[in-house]
Amino acid sequence: MYQPGDLIDPPYLDAMAELIKQNKQRTYTWMHIQPGHSVLDVGCGPGIDTIALATLVGPTGYVVGVDVDAAMIAEAERRAEHMRCSAWCRHQVGDAITLPLETSTFDSCRSERLFQHVNNPAGVLEEMDRVTKPGGWVVVLDADHGTWSIDTPEVDIEHRITRALAGHMVINGYAGRQLYRLFKQQQFIDINVEIRPLYFTNYAQFRYGTQMDFIERETLAAGLVTKEELNRWHQNLEAAETSGTFFAHAAGVLVAGRKAETKNRLL
Repeated sequence: MYQPGDLIDPPYLDAMAELIKQNKQRTYTWMHIQPGHSVLDVGCGPGIDTIALATLVGPTGYVVGVDVDAAMIAEAERRAEHMRCSAWCRHQVGDAITLPLETSTFDSCRSERLFQHVNNPAGVLEEMDRVTKPGGWVVVLDADHGTWSIDTPEVDIEHRITRALAGHMVINGYAGRQLYRLFKQQQFIDINVEIRPLYFTNYAQFRYGTQMDFIERETLAAGLVTKEELNRWHQNLEAAETSGTFFAHAAGVLVAGRKAETKNRLL
């Protein structure tokens, strides 16, 4: 059960889904989904994407969502039941590094903002490859937290805080920039790359979306900033919000590739 103050919970994921809905749609497009397809969402959370995918494949298709968090899976099942698609949209607890699924099962497979939370993204991509049918598409969208940029005259403070955001908010804050290499190493073909933007013009929304309260506590505890510097930082960003000029942005990276019918394996 989620508790108030949890960094990642269904309400947080719902709010972020609204912010990046166009980016989500791009992952669906790159999956090349047709009615009747079987598709997989790895790191499905509360079912935001599996339910959208269920609409695309229709009742003749099949959607599976996998997440390591049992509470997320329970919420995803509840939502699928509510949306009346549970007959062809199911969710199960599982670790992305050892997916509890048969080899060559899915016409396409996606993951979004998962690789930043895992220690072995190459192993996760290998598993996604394994469960996808030859010729099927694998699509991954993830953040590069090293690209955060905030409009402020306190540039030095901003640099220190954004480095902490990349280094402490998640396990692998630079996941997005690694995806092309991982797809090449996994020998996908027809690889496509898109840089997908995220920006904020609302200061409160930015703080919530980046979990900035937590990041600032971490930065202060590590001695990377002082209380006086944080006060200046807050005053400047609050002034920007008051004047309607607050702006911050970062980049996500979307990589899509097709599983080859056969692969060249080194001996």
